[in-house]
Amino acid sequence: MKVPAWWNCIPGYEDMREKAKLVGEQVLRPNADISDREGVYPKVSLQALADAGFGAVTVPKQYGGLGTGCSGFAVLAETFAQYCASTTMVWVMHTAAVQTLFAAGTEEQRQRYIPKVARGEIGGLAFSEPATGSHFWNVVSKAPRTSGGYLLNADKSFVTSAGQADWYIVETNSPDSTKSDPLMFLIVENDQPGVEAFPFDALGLRGNNSGPMKYKDVFVPAYNRLGDEGGAGFYNDTVIDPFFLLGSSACWVGIAQGAISMAVEQAKKKVHRDTGQSVASYQVIRHEMAKAQILVDSARSMLYRVAEKMDETTAKGVGLDTCLYPLWELKTHAADIVIDVTNKALQISGGRGYLRGGVERYMRDGRAGAVMGPTNEILRDWIGKTLIGLPWLE
Repeated sequence: MKVPAWWNCIPGYEDMREKAKLVGEQVLRPNADISDREGVYPKVSLQALADAGFGAVTVPKQYGGLGTGCSGFAVLAETFAQYCASTTMVWVMHTAAVQTLFAAGTEEQRQRYIPKVARGEIGGLAFSEPATGSHFWNVVSKAPRTSGGYLLNADKSFVTSAGQADWYIVETNSPDSTKSDPLMFLIVENDQPGVEAFPFDALGLRGNNSGPMKYKDVFVPAYNRLGDEGGAGFYNDTVIDPFFLLGSSACWVGIAQGAISMAVEQAKKKVHRDTGQSVASYQVIRHEMAKAQILVDSARSMLYRVAEKMDETTAKGVGLDTCLYPLWELKTHAADIVIDVTNKALQISGGRGYLRGGVERYMRDGRAGAVMGPTNEILRDWIGKTLIGLPWLE
């Protein structure tokens, strides 16, 4: 029995997926253990993605992107994560930042940044703050107007690519805004005076440098304001949340697939000399393999359906905020099953799975999903409120 190709990839994206798998095999996988073991930012892997044409995948082709839409973004993120989750999470956040710049930016800002990211520059999102935790849509920092721009003071937590990205979209408040929503986005270069990044040392995703950052008296020229003074919450709902939830969910699905694929291969190869049987020859092991793969495929099916619907929604000129509910369900399910699947993969692998690297790394990387904001607890509450007709965000 051969698994149908459409079950593993959105039709029309097969060639792109094969190209992504080649980069994964040749570059991402060999460097994944180094990034994990030493906590090294995966610069080589990220440049390889850009060299392969994956630096600005969701941006229209006339700007130097691939114009893959949400479907291509999801297929790529899920594929990359099977090889290196740290690289994938950096790339997902980068893609969300680039898409936000494209959606909210001026034509001059697009021309100034997008050609460079297509060649390998990395963008980041500096949103969450210690004062509000995983409620990254609520920030307390401010950037008042000053001569020719804004004076930014902000403490940020869990900034993917902290100190490594070339530029960041920083979410802050405009005390001068006349809008009901004072949220404002500022583009800040990594080498500007007053920008400081701090080390990241975590259980998993150890190469993505999601450390805290401090912006102290950073002058941001007016031409680096992204969008208006205030009103940035619109882009949170229509760009950042949808792309982050889709991309991160794809990452958890890819981690789960990578873990079970590795466990299956090890079980096929490992032969017990006393019985002459491989680990995979035991029915109980095959049952666990099947349970794990069914969970992965259930999440992947949700991922594909949501991604395709997001593309349809965009084609109709409707905002992606209308897709938030299925995205909440997708992220919650993907972040739940990756924990279950990586546990099963380790059990199938036995003592070998408990050793550093391999399945053990997939388990640690995947555990981040449920606690990454919005946490699964927050999302379940939003889902529950929606089901009984209450406002989901108060």
